[in-house]
Amino acid sequence: MDRTLPPFLRQELGDLLLWQWFGFVLCMIAGLVLGLTVAGVARRMIAQVVRRTPVPWDDKIAEAIHSPVRLWCALVTTYLLLKTLELPEDMLDDLSKLTRAGAISAVIWGLIRSLYAVAETVADVSLTRETMDPQRLARARSMRTQVIVATRVVSVLLFLLGAALVALQFSVVRTVGMSLLASAGVAGVALGFAAQKSLGALLAGIQISLSQPIRIGDAIIVENEFGFIEDIGLTYVTVRIWDERRLIVPTPRFLEAPFQNWSRTNVGLLGTVLLKVDYDIPIRAFRAEFERLMDQEPQWDGRVRNMQVTDVGERAVEVRLLVSARDPGALWELRVSIREKLVIWLQEAEHGAHLPRTRLVVAEPQKVRGNGKVGTHDA
Repeated sequence: MDRTLPPFLRQELGDLLLWQWFGFVLCMIAGLVLGLTVAGVARRMIAQVVRRTPVPWDDKIAEAIHSPVRLWCALVTTYLLLKTLELPEDMLDDLSKLTRAGAISAVIWGLIRSLYAVAETVADVSLTRETMDPQRLARARSMRTQVIVATRVVSVLLFLLGAALVALQFSVVRTVGMSLLASAGVAGVALGFAAQKSLGALLAGIQISLSQPIRIGDAIIVENEFGFIEDIGLTYVTVRIWDERRLIVPTPRFLEAPFQNWSRTNVGLLGTVLLKVDYDIPIRAFRAEFERLMDQEPQWDGRVRNMQVTDVGERAVEVRLLVSARDPGALWELRVSIREKLVIWLQEAEHGAHLPRTRLVVAEPQKVRGNGKVGTHDA
């Protein structure tokens, strides 16, 4: 080929001839364009296939692997075109290593994205089950938690595997790796002491996914804060507090210290409303009004509604109202609503006569006898 080219293209520039440098740039551009074209054709063919299947997860996978496939096709086509330039063996060997490393990275990237796509599909299905069938709420949350945590664990393992395979493509790394293996005993002990907290948090995240003391969506009280489990990571848990703040809690905290889980087995909860009323309140009428209001409450799940006189004091009677709701949010709304409506009833019934009052009894004044001494009046 050199003899058919003009003389100026056969001039040496570094380790390559001038025409090889021009060819190198053209092959890079052509390989990129050809690779993206092949990836686009493959995407359309895959889309036609997955569109005919009834399951949704293959559509998610087809969308997730599009970018990794484009990268893989661009790398492979560029390398195949560069091999036609009659490059030096050492340069071609380096390009081969870089191509293999890039191809391995693309494959691992595609696997991780596919894994997350499947996990997202399963989480969406479980969310639909929560909405459609409240009786399966606990089971659906359990599945979501296991799928999300397992996906993250597997993705970390895939990343480590990909990093190791990429590193093994280079002889320098292999040499260093053999040296590290020779001193693995001392290095392993030192690494274990240095990373024991990180490894403990990682193992705690895996243990939480298996034993499931908490699940995504659970209502808990931790660090004296009430909130909902929003996300469970490998090293920390995100709790969405009632005022929309996020509390970041290390995962070992849920294995080492007690906390309250309000929706561990049954999401239905009981709550109380305490009211102070006057002694002269008609208890039967008050109970009838309470039951009437409860029948109109959309947050009441129909399980429990009970009214009891639990204490008496010098000025008022304490009445405890026991109510039930399907979840903590609904229970809070039910309690504040029934408290407000009963207070309004107490204010309006007989012009507030049943509200707590302070009574003052004034004794009849004593009369003075004719001799000037104080005495009582004879009947």
